Amino acid sequence: MLLKMHCKQIIAFLFIIFMLGCKEESTPYYKLKGPTMGTTYHITIQTKYPENVQTSIDSILSHFNESMSAYIDTSTLSLFNAADSVYCFSSQSDPYFEPIFEKSKEVYQKTAGVFNPSIAPLVDYYGFGYKEKKALKSVDTLVVKELLKLLVFDSIYITKDTSDFICVHKPNKNVKLDFNSISPGYAVDVIAKFLEKSGIRNFMIEVGGEIRTQGLNDKNAEWVIGINKPKEGAKESEIELPLQISNKSLATSGNYRNMYESKGQKFAHIINPITGISQPTDILSATVIADDCISADAYATAFMVLGLKKSLELVEQLKGIEACFIYDNEGDGVFEFSVSNGFSKYYLHNEQN
Repeated sequence: MLLKMHCKQIIAFLFIIFMLGCKEESTPYYKLKGPTMGTTYHITIQTKYPENVQTSIDSILSHFNESMSAYIDTSTLSLFNAADSVYCFSSQSDPYFEPIFEKSKEVYQKTAGVFNPSIAPLVDYYGFGYKEKKALKSVDTLVVKELLKLLVFDSIYITKDTSDFICVHKPNKNVKLDFNSISPGYAVDVIAKFLEKSGIRNFMIEVGGEIRTQGLNDKNAEWVIGINKPKEGAKESEIELPLQISNKSLATSGNYRNMYESKGQKFAHIINPITGISQPTDILSATVIADDCISADAYATAFMVLGLKKSLELVEQLKGIEACFIYDNEGDGVFEFSVSNGFSKYYLHNEQN
């Protein structure tokens, strides 16, 4: 009986060795990239079929542009902006506009109107628009006052009929929307959902700086994402704070990459929709971590407008939102950090740099 037991153990041991020796090579990681939405995307995935995945992603982003692009005259967004009072479209042909619109309404309400996609007329006025980018020499306060009357996001609404048609209504022909502060984040979420449905479990998606991670990287560890150094002229490779995150989304907003100076006055692309003023606040950059990238993208922009004190108060009221704010109150080039209560768990090796 003892001999039989030994034989069974030997056979089991040999079977394990055989199985380990016959194990297939691990699935490789690939880096995909391309142009989209006036910017670029970079995706790292573990897959056996990178060419097929990239073809599908390019198709998704092309379809997404047909909804959200302000550069394409026939996109849903452009056609709404050009409409007199209402624009209708099929939800089958454009499944992206409605969820972005509804999420924008949610963030608009939670930020008391600071996140306001109807900011488009002011974005154009300050020279940060899509069609014509022209630096403003001086601010005409009367013009700004009139343009503020067009920032009526609470008066823009959606109706649906018994079919699949959606109609978007506005009270004035000159009312226009700009979803640039939220649509890249949603594009990331759409791609993530596609990858998950395709059975891909390990990936990192970046579209225009907005990021979502899932699973592990090629070193079998959590993904490491760096917050860029928030200063003019800094290279994208210059990292101020490395973070270790998986199964989360991250977005960073800052004025340091998109601003200009005219006659001694600095104009920033993130504009306060309450005052109509285009100027940097005391935050150099705001980084938000959330489950979905659409939320991270929207709140990162809202925090830049709110400034440090109000942002720290708001982030603690938001469920599932963590944030890091970088600033330089002394103006000496030495960056300071303020973070929400739960942000520190994402520090690389749980240590602040």
